[in-house]
Amino acid sequence: NKEHLKKNNTANAGDLLYLTKPIGVGMITTALKRGQAIPEDFEEAVNVMSQLNTLGHQLGKLDYVTALTDVTGFGLLGHLAEVCEGSNVSAEIDYSKVPIMKNISTYAAQMIYPDNTMRNWSSYQHKVTGIGSESFLTLCDPQTSGGLLICVSEQARSDFENFARNKGHELYPFGQLKKKSDYWITILQAK
Repeated sequence: NKEHLKKNNTANAGDLLYLTKPIGVGMITTALKRGQAIPEDFEEAVNVMSQLNTLGHQLGKLDYVTALTDVTGFGLLGHLAEVCEGSNVSAEIDYSKVPIMKNISTYAAQMIYPDNTMRNWSSYQHKVTGIGSESFLTLCDPQTSGGLLICVSEQARSDFENFARNKGHELYPFGQLKKKSDYWITILQAK
């Protein structure tokens, strides 16, 4: 039903940010192409890419989900910037709480990343503050079959997390939307 469609430009200041899948698929698949991927990491990447985003259909019916989008080729920062600009809010994210695939620090230390990471950063670097060397590679990492970026009214945190848990997802907020500031996105505790 059209009334259950969620957009990426209807978020509000105060909303909490959730992600249904960890990021890092682009870095791991690039490592595979270079013959440097840890086999278990590639297996995890395939599992992540194979998970369907069927939860999105169910999220559309929840009034406290204010905005929704998927995270794909523009990376988490690119898609979050679209939400912020469309909704005229800023985001503050805690890098230590962003769901990231295991061993990503290993690949970042070796500077293994897809070419599109640099193109992504070039398109939105002026919108972001607080980026670090590892967070630059992970937050700009293009995702194949990435997860859903969900904006949830702060007052509904418990209801939403219980709903997600009942659907087989352990989700925790990694950031919050704020009133519009000088930057669209501020990254805290960046590595």
